[in-house]
Amino acid sequence: MNKKYSKWSAILSIICAITIFTSTSYAIAPQEPEGSMVVLLKILFFTFIIAGVLSLILSYLAFKNKEEGFLKKIAPIIILLILLVFALSLIGIVVSLGDLF
Repeated sequence: MNKKYSKWSAILSIICAITIFTSTSYAIAPQEPEGSMVVLLKILFFTFIIAGVLSLILSYLAFKNKEEGFLKKIAPIIILLILLVFALSLIGIVVSLGDLF
């Protein structure tokens, strides 16, 4: 049976990237979110986690089943890029804290 794990892996990784940057950038939220905005941000945050984990699992299954094409490589690349952005942000925060002392 030929399943297309790689296609769903790529779709979920793109959903993961969109939801993480939407929920962490506070582009849609006011300075201090309240009420339904808090619920929306929580939904976006947990959607990011679930979509990221599922995309990596489906990518692993695509490699295991030896599916053809490049789509199976997209999920790990997108997840690594997200982690790189957060690592660079953390380094920037640490360096800027050094200027305070």
